[in-house]
Amino acid sequence: MDVTNVKPDNINSSLPQNPHRRNLLILAAVFLVLLASVWIWKTVQINNLKNEAATERQQLQNQAYKMILTTHEEHLMHLAKPFVWAVRTEMLNKNISQVSQYANDLVKEKNFQSIVITNEKGIIVSATDKKLEGKDYANIGNKNYLSRSSTQVNRVKNQLITTSPIMGFNSRLGTAILTYNLQQPNFN
Repeated sequence: MDVTNVKPDNINSSLPQNPHRRNLLILAAVFLVLLASVWIWKTVQINNLKNEAATERQQLQNQAYKMILTTHEEHLMHLAKPFVWAVRTEMLNKNISQVSQYANDLVKEKNFQSIVITNEKGIIVSATDKKLEGKDYANIGNKNYLSRSSTQVNRVKNQLITTSPIMGFNSRLGTAILTYNLQQPNFN
């Protein structure tokens, strides 16, 4: 094959011959590259904003849950005082059936799981679960609850356990132990 017979028109046949048309194609290609770059940049920005919003939402949910938990603890502290006063009055009168009635009425409220009343020796004298009555609380629960000198709320797994001493005139009559189930809040 003779290379000298090749016409220069055949070599550049894929490129437009008109310089304006070639410039227009180059400009269109640059525009498409810029458009793709802007699209990618904005997609990355949107993803970053979504991630930031999800993180902020999770932080707000955690903060709200802590506030809910603190509020529950405060309410249980406030509830325990009059409950213990009523139980104290009935224990001083040796009226354990009325103590059981108070406990059974309270445990019917939403999220209360159980209520246990012990005497000064730690023996359960009243419980919403009747199978526990007469047993030593130290064998079924945390024996440290029996020696507390003030009302306290402890979080154990998904429960708040409120313990409050029941004090007589000169001595301790027993302990009230209220178990409250925590519900996971639905923030949707």
